[in-house]
This record gives sequence, C-alpha cells and structure tokens, in this order.
Amino acid sequence: MDTSYGVEEANRVKEGDDSQKPGIMFPAYKNTHLWLLVPFLLVLVGFVPSYWAKFFDAPFRHHLHGISATAWFLILVFQPYLITRGSKQKHRFYGLVSLFIAGGVVFSALSVVPFNFSGNMPDVPKYGLTFFDLVMVSGFSVSVFMAVKSVRVVADHAKWMISTVFWSLMPGLLRLMMAVTAILVNGDPRPYAPFLLTVCGLINIVVLASLMYRSRQAHPAYILAAIGSLPLLSIEFIAGMEWWMTVADALFSP
Repeated sequence: MDTSYGVEEANRVKEGDDSQKPGIMFPAYKNTHLWLLVPFLLVLVGFVPSYWAKFFDAPFRHHLHGISATAWFLILVFQPYLITRGSKQKHRFYGLVSLFIAGGVVFSALSVVPFNFSGNMPDVPKYGLTFFDLVMVSGFSVSVFMAVKSVRVVADHAKWMISTVFWSLMPGLLRLMMAVTAILVNGDPRPYAPFLLTVCGLINIVVLASLMYRSRQAHPAYILAAIGSLPLLSIEFIAGMEWWMTVADALFSP
C-alpha cells in the first residue's frame, strides 16, 4: 500500500492516467480504502467465535468495545474513499464523528482491562496482555491526536490515521490465528498463544517497514507503531517482570 503523497503529484493531470482524471483527488490514496478492508476483515472474522457468534449473550462492556472498534475500522475504510472522490463535506463530518468513536474505543478498551484479573487467568494474558493493552490504548490515542493536529497536511494526517490500524489489529488477528491453530493441532491453542503474539508483532513490524520503504519516508506514525509492537515479541518476559506484576495488581486486582 503506497501512502506517499506529493502536492505536485496531486495537482498534475496526466493524459491517459485514470488516477489523475477529474473526480479523483489525492490520487496516491485512491485505493487506500481497499487496502484497509484487509485488516478490517481479519479483525471481523477473528472476533466471530468470541463475540459475533455470541452477540446476544455478550456483556455490555463487550458490546461497547466491539461496536466502537468496528465503527472505527469502518470510518478508516470510508474516509479515504470519500476524500479521494471529492466528498469533502462528508469527509469532514465523519471526521468529527470519528472523534467520538475514538473516545469510545479508548474508554471501552480501558473498561475491559480489569477483567483480565478476574478468575484464575494465567500470567501471560493477565500481566503480559494487560501491559500491551495499555501500550495499545496509549499509542492509539497519540495517533488519533496527531491525525487531528496534522489535518491540514494530507500526508501526515493520512499516515497517522492509517497507523491506528496497527494499534488495533492484534486482538482480532490473534483470535483468528488461535482459531486456525486449534484446527491445525486439533486441540487447545492456548499453549501456542505466546508464539502467536510474537507472530502478530512481527506482522505489524514487517508491514510498517514495507510502508516506510514504499513511501521512502520513515514517518513518525509508523515508527511509533513499530516500537509499540515490540512488547508482543517478549510478552512472556513482560508477564514475569515483578515490578509490573506489583503495579498491575495494585491497579486492577479486585
């Protein structure tokens, strides 16, 4: 996915190039909505067994998080389509709506974190995933803030918005890989969770590196998301850090 953008390129109209014909604004992003469908579908399918298939039995906190996160992905898909097709007013309107959705994503994500400490959950999800949840929420919030701040600079605004995908991808992607693993091993996939979390982190980092290579720019949005993916590579180590276990117990234990 090439998310690079140049003002001169956007203002040129080249004969025979459909991407530059009237009706297509910011042609470097004319197919971005199609690429963003990929992570959206991965997350959507990943949450089928644990959420969508049990929709009517899920607690309200899961509905709040699931629906707000789904709405955020939909906004990410439709916004580049709207602006590249010249719907500036709709793009601005849904941009304002997206701020409320982003707030819902952050609030709902934080509201489910304490439930990692209910019951007899193993240390890796209890401490390791809680640590990453907080990193994920923080990174997502920073990316949304920077996207708003850079709204008049198309390249920066787009990259900060796109980077929110990488803060939101892991939960759905992990569940999808766990479901596939359960089929492959014909058994419980939970022992493979630390390895699958590492794979999630590597996928994020590789895709982000590819975006930076294709755009010929090591953009701060992508660098931050790549750094934020590093905890996934050492989730078991993080889960065993005594200082973090003490802090997490003090914050979240009932």
